[in-house]
Amino acid sequence: MCLAVHFLGMSVWVLSHADTFATANTSSMSSITGFGNSYIESKYSNLPVIDLGIKITEKDLNNSVVFANSVLNNMKRLETSLGWSDIRVKTGTPSHGMFISFSPEREAIKLGRDALVAMKASVQLLNSFCNKHNLNHHACARYLTSFKFSGTPLNSSCTRMEKRCSHEEYLSPYRSIDGSCNHISNGKMGESFTGFTRLLYPDYLDGIHEPRRAVNRNLLPSPRSISLSVVDHVEKLDEHLTLAVMQWGQFLEHDLSRPATAVMIHTEKPIECCSAQGKNLSPRYIHPFCSPVYASTKDNKRYTKKSLDCMNYVRSIPALRSDCSFGPSDQVNQATHFLDGSQIYGSTYRKSNSLRSFISGKLEMSDENYLPMSQNPMEDCQVNSSKSFCYKSGDSRVNFQPQLTAMHTIWFREHNRIAEELANINSHWEDDILFQETRRIVIAEMQHITYNEWIKKILSSKYRSIIEAFSIFDENIDPSVSNSFATATMRSLKSLYDGNIKLFNENREANSSLSLQKYFNNPNKIQQPGILDALIRGLATQSSQKIDRHFAEDLINKLYTNGHFGFDVLSMDIQRGRDHGLPGYTQYRTLCGLRNAENFNDFSDVMPEKHINILSETYSNPKDVDLIVGGILENVEEGSIFGPTFSCIIADQFMRTKKGDRYFYTNEIQPKPFSVAQLNEIKKVTLARIFCDNGNNITSMQRDAFEKVNTRNNLVSCEGEDIPRLSLSLWEEGRGRYFH
Repeated sequence: MCLAVHFLGMSVWVLSHADTFATANTSSMSSITGFGNSYIESKYSNLPVIDLGIKITEKDLNNSVVFANSVLNNMKRLETSLGWSDIRVKTGTPSHGMFISFSPEREAIKLGRDALVAMKASVQLLNSFCNKHNLNHHACARYLTSFKFSGTPLNSSCTRMEKRCSHEEYLSPYRSIDGSCNHISNGKMGESFTGFTRLLYPDYLDGIHEPRRAVNRNLLPSPRSISLSVVDHVEKLDEHLTLAVMQWGQFLEHDLSRPATAVMIHTEKPIECCSAQGKNLSPRYIHPFCSPVYASTKDNKRYTKKSLDCMNYVRSIPALRSDCSFGPSDQVNQATHFLDGSQIYGSTYRKSNSLRSFISGKLEMSDENYLPMSQNPMEDCQVNSSKSFCYKSGDSRVNFQPQLTAMHTIWFREHNRIAEELANINSHWEDDILFQETRRIVIAEMQHITYNEWIKKILSSKYRSIIEAFSIFDENIDPSVSNSFATATMRSLKSLYDGNIKLFNENREANSSLSLQKYFNNPNKIQQPGILDALIRGLATQSSQKIDRHFAEDLINKLYTNGHFGFDVLSMDIQRGRDHGLPGYTQYRTLCGLRNAENFNDFSDVMPEKHINILSETYSNPKDVDLIVGGILENVEEGSIFGPTFSCIIADQFMRTKKGDRYFYTNEIQPKPFSVAQLNEIKKVTLARIFCDNGNNITSMQRDAFEKVNTRNNLVSCEGEDIPRLSLSLWEEGRGRYFH
């Protein structure tokens, strides 16, 4: 414990001296690069396991696994009964919309079954041995991590958790689709369908899986009651930033993170925890994976007058622990943990192949150069006809709202634009080489825009310095996405949304608009004349909202609406944080160097009195405050859109995302690095250029699409040299350092 505290103190010291490191020379940096690793692991993986003196034999472990399998097998009767009773997710309902966003792929379902067995077995061990001795659940759950699957029926699943990469795989000039073999020492590190990592030890009521409770052991406040207490709908526009900041952030979130909603064990069908009208179900119809959000007693204006009692929330599919041990649950990430365009290309070879045309390296497109069409629009979108527009991409959330669909569209087009030009330069290249070379360039463009443009808008110089100081690839750095980053920090970007999507002409005049609530998972407007360009101009013109307690009503009361009622995005995110075992806000603020909060007034170092009063009236103890709630109520730091706690979590993630990626575009020791000249070309790329090149008729754009048009960021012609272009002539085979 002393060792862990020692590393914690040193890590906080690194954060607090970030400005010093920004000016440090290379030799001094090399002596502290290890902090990039201990910043995570000293607070989770390296915490010591205390021997509780409990004797658990291999027979006990086997019996617990047998018991867990029997529990899951016994669900068949309930699931059959639910089918007979027509308790299911109905097409077009808010529950359907929720399922589209977090739908599990077959790989997640298969791996999740083993993780569920491990979780149920861990609960049985805890009940049999820890409760018997009246031991602390959290200490006992941690003790269980010292017992591995070896010698139990789960050992075969542990074997699937290992991957030894061949010499050919490790030396491949192209990163894998599923993220495997990025690290030679651990071929599974960063791969899709592995678990999120953690910055802090999980906080479950039973130490294993049950959502945490308040410090006084009572139930935490309902997520919906918290949302109603915290949120208002007054617009707070950012004076400088555009909605492109929000949209790029969501696009990145979908690249790095995709939790999976659990489905029925025996039928693999979606689970409904409320009636189709939003009423509570009889207990006999509630699936064990249900954790619905109940309407608040304060909710008399928006929901209870419509007799809505219940919003469907199904718990996320768990993941096997990375060390193949019993103990607390983790959750599966269906995306790769790398910034590698998985929302475009998919995270499995099956998905990737379904998106390729297999002609000249291009991705499949539908008529008029739009995204390929879904074969099952009534399943993949909230539409009422099999002939409705519904697109497919590498991520199921492609149709979530029109601006996101537009972003997917222009990146599919960017891939095909580059592939076509490369085919002209190297006419002898076959389809697969063209596809892989194009994908490599597109990923480099996305990484460059993220680190060179977007991060400069969202983080202060202090935290940008941390990312820049620790940027050289390190085989020992785990790039895995943290649960807190995916489940709370990036979800706070929903606060940037505007419920009124303005459509702009070339003169940057808003001549019409779309109401967000009408277009969740319903992209029918995209292919109408002029709409795609109007959406692109809107991203570069319309003011961003701010990350605070001000949310668009479309997201708080009308999310995935079917016209009668909708869900609440903040309530769902609070519930997901509890589902995923995220500790409270106070623990994360302490992790990030803020003082320990023993009472609500201790939040005054980062919050105004008004926000402290809201929290004290909503929660009974400061340690009960949910991470996402505390994070959005912090004062933003100068030069940032986030407060200090979220800034810290984001800086940590993007440091590891870069430092732990062997194929990161600037890494010189990857199997096939870009030449210096090629890198210089990639570094010309901006989001403005992507907008210019891939709209239907975008003729002008400001140089920095993340910043509103002003005297130093004025509109310029897309055809001129004011917005630089990447020249692909340097990719001609045999030129310079370029080789195959």
